[in-house]
This record gives sequence, structure tokens and C-alpha cells, in this order.
Amino acid sequence: MSREQGTGSAEIEKWESPRGSLAITHPAPGVIVFTYQGHMTADVVPFIERSVDRVLAAGHVPDLFIDLDRLTGYDSDYRQEVSKWGARTYRRLGEVRFLVRSKIIAMGIAVSNLTAGGRLKPTTRRSEFQTALETAISRHSAAM
Repeated sequence: MSREQGTGSAEIEKWESPRGSLAITHPAPGVIVFTYQGHMTADVVPFIERSVDRVLAAGHVPDLFIDLDRLTGYDSDYRQEVSKWGARTYRRLGEVRFLVRSKIIAMGIAVSNLTAGGRLKPTTRRSEFQTALETAISRHSAAM
């Protein structure tokens, strides 16, 4: 895991493996953007947990925006572990939106949605995802 400054004041947290990477940004307090690339393994789940736990500990109900457009695949262990974490955590989260391009990934989200009470909101349209993200940033920024 590494941290670097992105454009503006948004910090970027990065996790990398030989097969994939995950960048996490916080464009506003209580808004977390996950940008996946490549293939995911269960090794990334503690990184996700730590990032979200820091926002929860600060007293926010975070909205999650998960960009899976460049995700090429994942191990079943990853799906199981991230689903378990989601089942433990979803009641403490606000919106959970996904940008997907793969029908296989969309099916994985649909299965996870069974344990998340139907709260997961996938879309295949980047414009819809981006509009929801901008709305969340404005809402969280105004609440400060």
C-alpha cells in the first residue's frame, strides 16, 4: 500500500499486486472512490477495510463509488471475503454505487446484493456513475 497526493487535496491510497491494483480516493469527507484495474485477489480486502474504517471512525456515513470498468477478473476468495466484509458493514454505509462493464461482474454484484438488502446500485453508464458521484460530493461538502 502507498499514499500520494492527487489533484487538488485528494489523497490517493494505492494497493498493487503483480496482476492488479486498487486506487482509493476521498474527494470529500464521507465520499470514497475505489478504482480497480486488472485482477483482484483476497489480499486487497484488508486494505479496503482499513480505508473505510478510517472514514467511519471520523463519524461519517460514507458513500462508496466503485469503478470496476477496468477490472478484468477476481479470484473466488476475493469475492467471498469482500462479500463477507460488505455483509458486516453495509448498514453503516450510505450509497454504494458500482460502474461495471462485464455481465459476469454484474452477476457477482447481484449475488452480493442478496446479503446487502438490495442497497447496491450498479450501472454500466459512466455518465450516470459520475453524476451520482458529483451529487454525493456536493451533499457531503455542504454538510461540513
